[in-house]
Amino acid sequence: QHKDLILQIFKEIMVEPDFRDWSDTGICLQAYLRSADRDAAEVIAWAKERRFPVTVRLVKGAYWDGEVIRAYQQRWPVPVFTRKADTDAQYEKVLRTLIENHQFVHTAVGSHNARTVALAIALARENRLPRRAFEVQMLYGMADDLKAGVVQQGERLRVYAPYGDLIPGMAYLIRRLLENTANTSFMRQSVRPDSDTAQLLAPPKVLVDAPKFKVGGFQNVPDADFAVAYERERFDRALAEVRSRLGQTCYPVVGGKTQTDVPTAPVYNPADRSQVVGAWGVSTTALAGRAVEVARTAWSEWRQTPATKRAQLLNRLADLIEQERPILAAWMVYEVGKTRREADADVSEAVDFCRYYAEQMVRLETDAQERDVPGETNSYRYRSRGVALVIAPWNFPLAILTGMTTAALAAGNTVIMKPAEQSSIIAAQLMRLFDAAGFPAGVVNYLPGRGEEVGAHLVSHPGVNLIAFTGSLAVGNRIIAEASILRPGQRHLKRVIAELGGKNAIIVDSDADLDQAVVGVVQSAFGYSGQKCSACSRLIVHASIYDAFIERLVEATRSLAIGDPTRPETYTGPVIDEEAYKRIRETIADAKKSHRLASETDVAHLRGGNFIGPTIFVDVDPQSKLAQEEIFGPVLAIIKAKSFDEAIEFANSTPFALTGGLYSRSPGHIEKARDEFECGNLYINRKITAALVDRQPFGGYRLSGVGSKAGGPDYLLQFLEPVTVTENVQRQGFAPLPSELD
Repeated sequence: QHKDLILQIFKEIMVEPDFRDWSDTGICLQAYLRSADRDAAEVIAWAKERRFPVTVRLVKGAYWDGEVIRAYQQRWPVPVFTRKADTDAQYEKVLRTLIENHQFVHTAVGSHNARTVALAIALARENRLPRRAFEVQMLYGMADDLKAGVVQQGERLRVYAPYGDLIPGMAYLIRRLLENTANTSFMRQSVRPDSDTAQLLAPPKVLVDAPKFKVGGFQNVPDADFAVAYERERFDRALAEVRSRLGQTCYPVVGGKTQTDVPTAPVYNPADRSQVVGAWGVSTTALAGRAVEVARTAWSEWRQTPATKRAQLLNRLADLIEQERPILAAWMVYEVGKTRREADADVSEAVDFCRYYAEQMVRLETDAQERDVPGETNSYRYRSRGVALVIAPWNFPLAILTGMTTAALAAGNTVIMKPAEQSSIIAAQLMRLFDAAGFPAGVVNYLPGRGEEVGAHLVSHPGVNLIAFTGSLAVGNRIIAEASILRPGQRHLKRVIAELGGKNAIIVDSDADLDQAVVGVVQSAFGYSGQKCSACSRLIVHASIYDAFIERLVEATRSLAIGDPTRPETYTGPVIDEEAYKRIRETIADAKKSHRLASETDVAHLRGGNFIGPTIFVDVDPQSKLAQEEIFGPVLAIIKAKSFDEAIEFANSTPFALTGGLYSRSPGHIEKARDEFECGNLYINRKITAALVDRQPFGGYRLSGVGSKAGGPDYLLQFLEPVTVTENVQRQGFAPLPSELD
């Protein structure tokens, strides 16, 4: 993933005055990358300008599985060849290019393939390479006969071995052993009893149409790859464009009309409280009542719109969101302090929600059940509920708002969007795209306002049929209670779908891969400053590795770049507002009185913003306030467990059941966690944040939520009323149409 960045950094460093004349330096190229021939050409062109040769070590490639898996998980094009023969052919092509340019680059051939090594020697002699410009490199302990042959030919041979700690070195050797004993490996094929020497030494056969991997089912949209220069430059341009738009006011939109006759409230950049991002129009309860009337009127026609037509509009919305990806992400950077990677992923999830719910609703309508018997027809259909109130949070200001709104729309309901006060400007951008996509006036209404006023009024309004809410337990509990009251004139019971809080735990088992676990815990606990309902706030570590793991985790946390989220290197930005800043600071100060502080990143130099450095407490009592109450900030409580059973007990000790994680290499413990770890989303040997639509439908139970999982196959059913129609068709006449009576 970082190949382009590494090449660029290498080239920039090696033309600095202190290093420009160095010739005893080099870089490795991997032939299994589809870009290897282009990379080689770029290095050669650069070396010509530098005028001092560097060594290019050419290898087949060492991380094929990892490259393929990561590409699929990130929904990026697979960067490597999927057939060994294609890699071998690419290697020989690049090898020729390097050797033919030996005045500018020296070539190091890293291979245990006899044909490859023989070809390299032949090309080197054909091009009369100086001895210094060519060598063969082979691993100690492998292909010793081939090594002897290279030496007998009088060629330079460098034998290398891993150096350093035992465990990483063993892991390296095992990986190389697996590679060289694979069925497609030259070494493996050369020792088979039925091996054909002529076939082994034949040129690799390249297919005209190389095979490609395919993944069935719903296709998630890929995030931007910021290792690519174009994506970084594109995002920088978007930040500049949004910066030029700061200061605008976003007014409510009801029935397709902008409502400007309301007071306004400013929005400040959480990373720079002196910078006004813009303002939003504060809706009144009177305007809220009018919005319900407009939405109910629009529903009479919208509910009759076929699912296929609604799906077309949702897919059009998805296209528009994707077209404006960097702009929408840049708004999130300024308004809610997301880093560019976090903001970009938020846009991807919004796109996925649009397309997934469109697809699901068409399926529900198309697959309507028919259970006919002789003399009787029976059908099972769905009807929309009516007016949906969507109350969205600020931490996923585009994705969650889009997800709840598009689910309601796909099901044939009309919507009143009440975004969080902290993210009303981003919500206004979404409302603009709803209009651009062609949704009829009144089907979607944008109503920013105070939660305790407009939100409360809408929750209790008898014209609202269902409420989709994501936020805190306290607010969600009040909504559920208020929605249960039958108001005068109300002819329905309100459906409430609520995704609430979490106090999520990751267990690190005694046999866990600590390198993998450290990365996953850091990402889960401190991504977006811990302001995700899925974030890890409790870490339960087995006693046998407790001290060693904490030491590594603390060092990894100290390496995080904290600061302005507009900067590309920033990993953790500010918390959302001053209220959250003060609350989290008070929590940390209180925790210091009763728990041991292991690490607190100093952010004193970051002035003018709501910055709180990642903070880690150790030896935390699992029943303490720090381990039981949701903080929603970059604070991690570490708990020691004497056994795996005790770790599971600690993990299940809170009233929340949203997400959880396990790092373990024990099949028995993994199976036990599957059965006994109580949470809606359990992640094993990976981070517990960044759920994807369809792949990881998201939602918890107990005090973490009411309703089915967002982005899952059951979610839309909550926005629909199932209806069964039965007709007796035996010996029945049919009345003529009115026109036939004339």
